[in-house]
Amino acid sequence: MKRWRRIPFRNFWLISVMGGILAGTIGANLLSGELLKQIGYFDGIFYAGREMNGEEQKQLWLYVLRQRAWEAGFGGLLAMTPAAAAAYLVLAFAAGAAAAMVITVFTLEKGWMGLGYWLASVLPHGLCYGAVWVIWAAAVMERQDIRKFKIWILAGLLVTGGSLLEVWVNPWLLKFM
Repeated sequence: MKRWRRIPFRNFWLISVMGGILAGTIGANLLSGELLKQIGYFDGIFYAGREMNGEEQKQLWLYVLRQRAWEAGFGGLLAMTPAAAAAYLVLAFAAGAAAAMVITVFTLEKGWMGLGYWLASVLPHGLCYGAVWVIWAAAVMERQDIRKFKIWILAGLLVTGGSLLEVWVNPWLLKFM
């Protein structure tokens, strides 16, 4: 058991993400054609977001903000538990698998343009959300106490900014796709 303690957490984290990417890619490629067609609802979401008026976007923003704040809050609280390292390895695997599955489905549906669709679906708001998860993962990796108010304010600002970008900037970016 001492041997495992010498391997840094970031190496386990990287292995977990890569394993998730491999599992997600294999899983998406094993899906049946009919299921891939059902997953094609992504296009509907993208096109519907382009045609929203101001009030609909405000309602969507409040919904997205609540959802992302809950997720970030859960991640922060999880980072304070004794099982944080193991939980973050599982989350890293799941995030890698989800990202790979979405990229694979977009690529299977749209060919090489699927990569552009994927980038448009995760940027720029993904940078804000990713920063929050990096803060939490760094706290787990360094065994830091994240009960400081400043860290939670920063996470809240990043989540709020990310949700604004997700609702108002991404539909605008998708007009060019």
